[in-house]
Amino acid sequence: MIFPYEPDDTFIIHGTRYSCIRQTDALCVFEPKDPADGNTRTLSRTEISFLRRSNNWRYIPGPRTKERMRATASRGTKALQSAHPDDRASAIFAYMECMNLKTFHDARAVTLTKESLEENWPKIVGAFRANEEIRNVGDGPTRGGSSLPPQRKSHAPETLLKLYRKLRKNKYDPSVFLPRYRVRKGEGRRFCQETEGFISENIRAYATLEQDTKSSVARQTRNALLEENNRRAELGQRPLQVPSERTIERRIDFLDPFEVAVYRDGIDQARMDFGVSSGGLDLLFPLERVEIDEWKADIRTLFHRLGIWNELPADLREEVPSGRRWVYAAIDCSTRCILALAVCDRPNADTARRVLGQILEDKTEAARAAGAEGVWDFFGTPHLICADTGSAFSADMFVTAVNFLGSAILFPPVKIPELRSRIERLFGTMTRQITPWLPGRVFENPKARGDYPSEARTILTDEELTRILTIWVVDHYHQQPHRGLPGGQSPASRWRELVQKYGVTEPPDLNTRRVALGYEFERVPSSLGATFLSNQYSCPELVQFWRRNKGKPIKLRIEPSNIGAISVQIETEWFLAPALNGEELEGMTLTNWTKVMRELRSTYAAEATATLPQRNRAIQKIKAIVDEARLREGLIDPEYTAEHLEYLDKNLCGGLLFDHPDQPPVSTEGAPFGRLITPSTKVANPGPLKSQDEHPRPTSAAAPIGEPTWKLED
Repeated sequence: MIFPYEPDDTFIIHGTRYSCIRQTDALCVFEPKDPADGNTRTLSRTEISFLRRSNNWRYIPGPRTKERMRATASRGTKALQSAHPDDRASAIFAYMECMNLKTFHDARAVTLTKESLEENWPKIVGAFRANEEIRNVGDGPTRGGSSLPPQRKSHAPETLLKLYRKLRKNKYDPSVFLPRYRVRKGEGRRFCQETEGFISENIRAYATLEQDTKSSVARQTRNALLEENNRRAELGQRPLQVPSERTIERRIDFLDPFEVAVYRDGIDQARMDFGVSSGGLDLLFPLERVEIDEWKADIRTLFHRLGIWNELPADLREEVPSGRRWVYAAIDCSTRCILALAVCDRPNADTARRVLGQILEDKTEAARAAGAEGVWDFFGTPHLICADTGSAFSADMFVTAVNFLGSAILFPPVKIPELRSRIERLFGTMTRQITPWLPGRVFENPKARGDYPSEARTILTDEELTRILTIWVVDHYHQQPHRGLPGGQSPASRWRELVQKYGVTEPPDLNTRRVALGYEFERVPSSLGATFLSNQYSCPELVQFWRRNKGKPIKLRIEPSNIGAISVQIETEWFLAPALNGEELEGMTLTNWTKVMRELRSTYAAEATATLPQRNRAIQKIKAIVDEARLREGLIDPEYTAEHLEYLDKNLCGGLLFDHPDQPPVSTEGAPFGRLITPSTKVANPGPLKSQDEHPRPTSAAAPIGEPTWKLED
């Protein structure tokens, strides 16, 4: 996928700053920002995909990219073709008048000042009228002696100058002269003002919930007029005119039909009856507008966690509770591609957080692990996210995360599903195409359900439902023709066409996603950095903070999908803090790390400190066992919350640390990934062990260049 990179965009790859100078469908060429950092670097799309999932890749958008991201869908303009004829003629007249002025200005005959226009006004108006005579005649033949169509009166010099500046500001688009609203001319009155007011007051009885008939309201209104005239006769006042019942019925026909329907049938029914299609949203490029929502699936599943179901005996499986699951989804409105999908047991902000993260990453590996054959490489940075005001999307965390990622969030009014028609239509498609084939489905009412035993036929599990939805999305929905796309294109085909034409904004790097979507905690750092989940994380900025602010806590954020690094907040900026000796931790998920910790706890229950080789052997063992499950866990709700992570840190990981070596392996410049480890040259018998106070402090990557590694206490 080719992203529209700008020259001022910055890519930090393994600590070196680059800019993209060339890219194709297969590779990207990066040039160092500083010539002293070496030569250009060419990476394939596979290598870039690998780097995006690691902490060795950072993407910092430049000013031009940020300006493009801030561009909203308000660039659309009014069409002259659909305007009222009078408004269209007036707009074209003003446009031609401005273009005549532009001709004089381009020839340096006038300047754009009021004084210059007034001085040269006869020449400007004369040239414009001559052009108007030719334009009004048109291409048709003229008869001798026939008069030309009447011409409009020219604008004053000061007004023309304002119109020209407005036209130039809007890139010479004549539709800017169309009025924003057009006032509909009212019907002519046949009776006096008092009579019309009396009729209008009485025919309101038609627009009520009682739903009286039109003829009955007209008869009552006419009788009320006769009674009013009798009262006026007793007082010696002039009587009102009395129209016929048919005339009053015509006055009722003049009432706004939508307002009448609102009062007679209710706002929801009126909106459904009078809702019109305006052709959909005016969208241009992928990820311009992303709609996200939650849906209570019309299917019952068995509530169980991944990995437990297969271990339960048959009698206990019957006692597992079941119910309807919630499906979270995000869809790109321009291409109808589904960007994210998640299943959970209840609406919550943590699932909304995971869905937002899926929009930013390639999900092909997860789709393949679920059994799909196609690719799911629709991702990038969205420009606008539309959601309802549910608790999951209106949470402070979700709004803050969207803002930090550089996107805008919009909450259309509630109870108007057509304002989020793309995502609502998707859930309707799921109801029609998937649920009829699944056992344990539910129905909208008892009549539709009939004798179908939904509870007795509930046999699917959470994992199976997730796999079914994933396969349907990747291999069916994305590949089938879509009636809402031009020419009946498939969503996948439309995505590739628009990406090739307009491009997609590069997704933020892992550190930015961690700050936006990660879970926040507070820890007091030490000389080795911040400790979380029995791992120590450090960076030069954190070491400097610790030296100046001993004993003061810092804020850190962790992303459960990769615990190889964390983000720490120093003052107002967030910095990347990798794990010490964390090569094996890079790409490790929190789910697998809890399995590693349980393995270490059961093996070394009596020890408070474990060695790095012990940890690494446990990691490799767990990776070999749960590799396939690791790929699928992004689609299945792992029930992560800040409280759950705090519990794991204090209980499962509490009291267990890893003994880091004094000298970590040194990086090799030629190695593309990881670090080259060479055999140690130390003497086999170094002599008696020193006390803890005599040990030199580790010189890890956390120590900044030029800073002493010793302390005053040493």
